[in-house]
Amino acid sequence: MEALRKKVAAVTFGCFVFAGSAMAHPPKPNVFDGGNKWLITGYIDSTTNHMQVATQEICFLPYVAVGTSIQGTWYSTSFPDWNGQYYQEGDELKMTGDYAKDVGHDHMTLVHTTYDVPGQVRAMAFKDWTEWQEDGKFGSIIGWGNAKLERVGKCRYPQGIDDGVQATPELLKKLEAQALEFSFGLPDRLTVSGDVAEYPGQSDLESLDSYQERTGFK
Repeated sequence: MEALRKKVAAVTFGCFVFAGSAMAHPPKPNVFDGGNKWLITGYIDSTTNHMQVATQEICFLPYVAVGTSIQGTWYSTSFPDWNGQYYQEGDELKMTGDYAKDVGHDHMTLVHTTYDVPGQVRAMAFKDWTEWQEDGKFGSIIGWGNAKLERVGKCRYPQGIDDGVQATPELLKKLEAQALEFSFGLPDRLTVSGDVAEYPGQSDLESLDSYQERTGFK
């Protein structure tokens, strides 16, 4: 692959600009190009009506090409210290994540079924979301769930990044470090009763709109 060309115009929170060699045939749609801000909504798989539970907002950082896949990292803007890695090949997206200082864990497998149609339809993906915590034995499952992923725009960080562009390893490290700093500094997500939420897929969370209005993180 042709060596990546660097063009770093700024290294400040919320303003990174760089360019490089685009992947010849990146998966389309993918979770970064065309908008890296998504909502993920969980549904309890074991209930007869697949009851809807939490909705969280997540942002995907720029990807690198590895074989026929794209790979990168993601972080949440609605639940503190929730972040992880993603892998997409074709229409299938896999995500892993940790929260609560790595005590809690998540895995998602999502398949893109709906493409962006400007002014009409947002890209969406559907399938599974599993959440668990360590207990020193077999692990404690919080929930086996279904999930919906829906693109809702571009995150305020990072900005100024073109679609289909791959970053240098050095710049990705800086992006990831500042994303973690942002994630760790998020206010707690609360439940509807005002308690601090314990895990991202919790069923009694305050609404995302309420969280954003209360904290100013929109």
